[in-house]
Amino acid sequence: MDRRTFIERSGRGTAGLLVGGSALSALFSSCSQINSGQFDEFINYDALGLALLIKKKEITPTELIHVVIRRIEALEGSINALTTRTFERALENAKHVSIDSTFAGVPILMKDMIDIAGIPRTDGSRLLQNNIGEKSVDYVKAIEKSGMLILGMTNVPEFTTTGITDNELFGPTHNPWNLDYSCNGSSGGAGAAVAAGYLPLAHGTDGGGSCRLPASACNLLGMKPSRYRMLSGELDGSHDMFKTNQSISRTVRDSAALFYETQDKSGKKHPALDLISGPSKRRLKIAHIPSGLKEFPSESSNIYAGNEVAKLCASLGHHIEEIEHPVNGEEFFMHYNNAFLPKFGPLIDMVEQLSGKSAISSGLLTPFTISMAEFAKQISPEATKKGMEYLNNLDKLFNPIFDKYDIILSPTAPLETIKLGEISPQDQFIDRKAKLEKLLSLTAICNAVGNPAMSVPLSFSKDTGLPIGSMFQANIGNDKMLYELAYELEAAKPWKNDWAPNSINFK
Repeated sequence: MDRRTFIERSGRGTAGLLVGGSALSALFSSCSQINSGQFDEFINYDALGLALLIKKKEITPTELIHVVIRRIEALEGSINALTTRTFERALENAKHVSIDSTFAGVPILMKDMIDIAGIPRTDGSRLLQNNIGEKSVDYVKAIEKSGMLILGMTNVPEFTTTGITDNELFGPTHNPWNLDYSCNGSSGGAGAAVAAGYLPLAHGTDGGGSCRLPASACNLLGMKPSRYRMLSGELDGSHDMFKTNQSISRTVRDSAALFYETQDKSGKKHPALDLISGPSKRRLKIAHIPSGLKEFPSESSNIYAGNEVAKLCASLGHHIEEIEHPVNGEEFFMHYNNAFLPKFGPLIDMVEQLSGKSAISSGLLTPFTISMAEFAKQISPEATKKGMEYLNNLDKLFNPIFDKYDIILSPTAPLETIKLGEISPQDQFIDRKAKLEKLLSLTAICNAVGNPAMSVPLSFSKDTGLPIGSMFQANIGNDKMLYELAYELEAAKPWKNDWAPNSINFK
C-alpha cells in the first residue's frame, strides 16, 4: 500500500461522521464546553484521521489547533504535562502547511529535550530555564516537513535523572489514569498529554525506556526504534548510543506513519523501510520472559498481565516458549552506570562556575541530580572503558535467542506504575538507585543492545487498575516485525477507546 492510499483509508473506522458545512461552526461552539458535559467530536480521531479531515476540508489546521488548545486549557491544571506553549508559532505555521503532507496540519507536542529553533529547551532544569534553541535538529525538520504543527513542549525529569516525570522547575506530571501516580519517565509529559486526550500523538525520546515506560503507565503505544534508524536528534547530526526519537500514540498506524516520515532514508545504517500499513500473515516464534531478570523479579500483577498477553499471542497462532532472560541484572547495571553516568559529572563544575556558589546552594540543580553527578565523578576512566566494552558486546547474549526466536516478550517494567513522591527530585541518588534500576531493568537493556522495542497496551493491573504494558523486542533492524505484530494485537484487543478517568473523553 502506498502512502497516499494509506492516508486515504486512515479515516475509516476511527470515528463517526465527518463534520462539514454549517455544522462546523456549531461544533466549534460546543468544543468550548469541553470537560463540562459537551462531547468533543474530534476526540476519537487519531492523527491520520484528523489529517484526512483537513485534506477533505472538513476542518482547517487553525481550527484544529484551537480545539487542542481548549482541551489543554480544560485539563492542564490537573495534569501538568506541558512546559512551554508555542500556540502562536503553530497558528502562524498553519497558514503555510502543505495539505498534501502526511499529517497535513495536525498538532503535535515535542519533548522538552530536543532542539527546535526559537523554542525553549530546558531538560526540566533551572540550569537551562533560559535556554532557547538556535536551530532545529534533523528529526524536528522531518516532523515539520510531514505537516505536523508543534504546539508546545512536554514535561520531563531533570536531565532524565529520576525515572519519573517530576522536577523543581515545572513540578510533577500527573497520570490521567490516577492523579496520585506518576507517568514514569522520561517522556512522562508526552504520555500524559496523549492519555488525557490533548492530541493523539506526541514526540518522545527513549534512552533507557523513556517512551516505553510512560506508554506502559498511560495505556498507550510506545516505540523505541533500532539504534541509528531515525534521523539525528542532535545538533551536530550525530547519534547518541543509547537514545533515539519516536513517539507515544493511541494507534499503531500513527506511530508507523511518523516512523516512516522521520526515519533516516539514506540507507547508511539501515535500509529504509516502506510505510508499514498492516499486519503480516507470518506466524512468529515468541520467546516469553514472564518475570524479567532474576536480580529484578517482576511483581505478581505484571507477571499475570504478561501471561495473559502470551495467551493472546498463542490464540492468534504464534508459537510461545518461556525462556530466562540472558542478562545478569547486577552485572549489567554496574557496567551501564559506569558507561552512562559520567556524562553527568561535569554538571557540578559547570554550575559552580556559572553561579560562583556550590551546586546545592546555587539552586540550579536538584539534590537528586547533584548526588548522581557526585556519584558519577567517582567512576574511573578505566571503569567507564570496561563498561562500554561490556555494552558493546551485550548483543552476543541475545544472538542465540534471535537465532531461534523472532520476538522476545516481557513486561515493559517489572514494577507497577510508581506513585508520585516515591522517587523525588529531593532524594539522594544512592537511596533510590536500586528502585530506579529495577524500573529500568528490562527497557534499558534494549537501548544498550540497540534492539527495537515496543510497549503495547494490552493489560490492566488486577491490584491498582492501572495500565500495564507488554514489551516486544526484535533483533536490531527488525522494526517492521514489531509494527506488524502490533497491528495484529490492536485488532485483536483494541485499546484506542479505553480512556483514562482524567481525560477529555472519559464518560
